[in-house]
Amino acid sequence: MVEERSSPAANWPEYMQNFDLNLLASLDALLGEKNVTRAAKKMHVTQSTMSGIPRRLRDQFDDELLIRNGRRYELSPFAQSLAISVRQTILQIDSTISAKPLFDPKKDRRRFRIMASDYSTMVYLSAVFRRIEKRAPYLSYDVVPINSPLDHVRSGTVDLCVTGNPFTQGDAIADQLLRADTLFSEVYCCIVDADHPLRGTVTLDQLFDFPHVVAQFAGVTMQTSQLKIGTGRNRSNPTINVSTFNVIPALIQGTRSVGILPSRIMEVAAERPRLRKLDVAFEMPSFTEHLIWHSRFAYDPAFCWLRSVMLEMT
Repeated sequence: MVEERSSPAANWPEYMQNFDLNLLASLDALLGEKNVTRAAKKMHVTQSTMSGIPRRLRDQFDDELLIRNGRRYELSPFAQSLAISVRQTILQIDSTISAKPLFDPKKDRRRFRIMASDYSTMVYLSAVFRRIEKRAPYLSYDVVPINSPLDHVRSGTVDLCVTGNPFTQGDAIADQLLRADTLFSEVYCCIVDADHPLRGTVTLDQLFDFPHVVAQFAGVTMQTSQLKIGTGRNRSNPTINVSTFNVIPALIQGTRSVGILPSRIMEVAAERPRLRKLDVAFEMPSFTEHLIWHSRFAYDPAFCWLRSVMLEMT
């Protein structure tokens, strides 16, 4: 008597047997793009091929999923509840099927997507890349500017993020799917032109007798803004607000302004010979840089290798 073997799918729950798993990627594209044409482009299929998929998905879930609102579509409440879990499932599947049992840094190729500020790239990632260059010569990187970092880490558009924003760090720690490693702490400093009249140990009141050059980022309350509170002054002194720390040394050179920036910037600034750091009689603000990543990479050999090198540099 020959034993009859059932297919693996026969052991799945009934709702799994009735669902075409090939639709999962299309569902992810539709939920992300909210548009059949853009979803088709993302899936590299024709619009006519993609146009029949929403009907199949509506039948599967017994929900409209996409609801027309004027000239565009929005996700139904049920579709909104699916979006995150579907995206995470796709990413986990991708991680599983692309996984390798081992990583050989001398031979293997891999491209990592890293979100980081100009500051983090200049003072930290540059050192990381120098160390990795000889150990893993075939690794490549896409470094992109900070923009909604946790959303991009969750969605898989970036592999990891280096950030000093305490609110981002707090939100990452509170998210069960995300991980946050402490990299290093940084202290702000005050810099001036070599011929600036401020000398000796400078008080807070003396500091605010001069114009300032400071970095200000959209949606972020800078810790350096707390310095003025200690002076008790109501009037504001002249300032130049910039969107990156890296240009502050150049804007300070040859002026009477005081620049406030992370100390490590001064160590790599090209203008350093013409600038000097002030000794101050008060405590300067500080921040801590963290490495934010997704738990799906916890057992990815290549990612774990890169992470270990990055943690060596702290």
